[in-house]
Amino acid sequence: MKHKFTWTAASALAGLTLVGTLAGTGSAVAAPTGADAALASCVTSTRNWGGNIQNQYGCTEYGLPNGEQQVFGVGTDGAIWTRWSRTNGTLSSWTSMGGQGRSTVYAGGRGWAITLQVRGTDGNWYYNNRGGTPSGGWSGWHR
Repeated sequence: MKHKFTWTAASALAGLTLVGTLAGTGSAVAAPTGADAALASCVTSTRNWGGNIQNQYGCTEYGLPNGEQQVFGVGTDGAIWTRWSRTNGTLSSWTSMGGQGRSTVYAGGRGWAITLQVRGTDGNWYYNNRGGTPSGGWSGWHR
């Protein structure tokens, strides 16, 4: 399922530019341009996730098989951060996934198996893979 994204920023919103579309249950991601490429709360079509995500990169939402949603974004420290909804409607805390990103965090996959892709500070693309089960762990960032 694809989701439409909106952004909340401290200043007035500028135009949005489409920067990527993912297959499967990934999301289309829009990023603000100009003066609004600062910090924003992560807001998607399903909810306001809060947090301080670098607005120039936005956040990406991924739909899990049990109906939960998980979002990914680059935080103020440049690290990749994630948060997810639980089946009872509550949200997890924001959790750092480490690494340093300088792009939108792209998420794609099938079911529980998720692959994240982000451009690192050295200009190379890095990947982090989640195992294909509900308790599947992450591989860690690799090229």
